[in-house]
Amino acid sequence: MSVLQLRRREGRGAPHGWADAVHPVLQQIYAARGVLEPGQVEHRLARMLSPQLLGGMAPAVDLLVEAIRDDWTILIAGDYDCDGATGAAVAVRGLRLLGARRVDYAIPNRFAHGYGLSPAFVASLQPTPQLIVTVDNGVASVAGVAAAKARGIRVIVTDHHLPGEQLPACDAMVNPNLPGDGFPSKALAGVGVVFYLLLALRGRMRERGVFAGAEPDLSGLLDLVALGTVADLVPLDFNNRVLVEAGLQRMRSGRGCAGIAALVEAGKRSLATLCSTDLAFAVGPRFMKG
Repeated sequence: MSVLQLRRREGRGAPHGWADAVHPVLQQIYAARGVLEPGQVEHRLARMLSPQLLGGMAPAVDLLVEAIRDDWTILIAGDYDCDGATGAAVAVRGLRLLGARRVDYAIPNRFAHGYGLSPAFVASLQPTPQLIVTVDNGVASVAGVAAAKARGIRVIVTDHHLPGEQLPACDAMVNPNLPGDGFPSKALAGVGVVFYLLLALRGRMRERGVFAGAEPDLSGLLDLVALGTVADLVPLDFNNRVLVEAGLQRMRSGRGCAGIAALVEAGKRSLATLCSTDLAFAVGPRFMKG
């Protein structure tokens, strides 16, 4: 039984708002994908969920404001899958756009360090950064965060994975899947979480009058957000569709990263007609292979 037939059997009729403007077959296709009203097919950035809805933002933003103001050394601790790699790139590029002058990244070697922010990974960091920001990892890094804190390093965890019984004693954590977090979209990938953190940081800096002229344009990061989101196989709920569609538009218009454009060409796809399927099967696998 289709989703639309089930709704009719329950007496709810067609999805609200469609009326007779959309053919019943299209209504059924939309309903099967969770699209139940016309507004849900409008994937404009203006419809993206607000960063202020994501828990943990205030302490994370406060710490980043301090780090940028006082010129701290910031290390982005990424991950070795496509989501973690694109997320690390988004974090480094975004923080530099927002004024961080001493920001770098490191990806753990899974054979030498294990997964995520492990004690072995922390011990390998030379010189010692003043702040670590994890991307797509960290929610399970209890021992790693403790090792960083023992070295006097502040830690912000940004992640989207489900937490375990114990959370790390970090300075701030942003994760839509923490218990009690009210963010409506639990499907954000790691790259999406760190992008949201950058948006919140820019908003705080705007409030404080940091930007003398035009403020930094973070939309230039959306091609990376789209690629990491699709490649991580998270559900493409409405909010993720907004992010992915915005990133695809940048790629189609030739305003995306040169590296992504090269991978599209290597996969024998066309930038002009690029879609999420191309990211999943032609670009993402080549990104990781490279």
